[in-house]
Amino acid sequence: MKYSKYLIVCCLIWLVACSTPTSKEDYLNRFERFVDRVENNHEKYGKKDWEWADAKFEKYNSEWYLEYSEDFTLEDQLKIKGLIIKYHALKNKESVGDMLRNLFKDDVNRIGEKVEKYIDGDFDEDLDKIIDGATEIGDSAVKVMEDAVRILDESF
Repeated sequence: MKYSKYLIVCCLIWLVACSTPTSKEDYLNRFERFVDRVENNHEKYGKKDWEWADAKFEKYNSEWYLEYSEDFTLEDQLKIKGLIIKYHALKNKESVGDMLRNLFKDDVNRIGEKVEKYIDGDFDEDLDKIIDGATEIGDSAVKVMEDAVRILDESF
């Protein structure tokens, strides 16, 4: 009887140890395999499957991510963001392109509003400054050319 309890406890410890990533590389590999598994099976997923996937995704996206976040390179960060986007796209039955478009729509609109505001406000003044600068450069260039031609004429 004692032996079976010991075996059960060992199995539980082994399951917990095996379910938690042990390094940054292990985290990245497991996260990628998880998203690949979801991608391969998402069309067959029912409510319970998505509950399991969401719980696992939360661990990758928060608890385990935070554990290794200081070790991630920029390349690792980009890979992780890509996996997050891919998971959400699969869950929401949306293409990655549509998802990215929706994610950045507000940023693009905000930039567009700033550009419009600039064109309506300061653009004419800045354009005049650019034209004045180009004219000065052009006048200087013409003067330098005239001086060079005059020196050549005097020399020969």
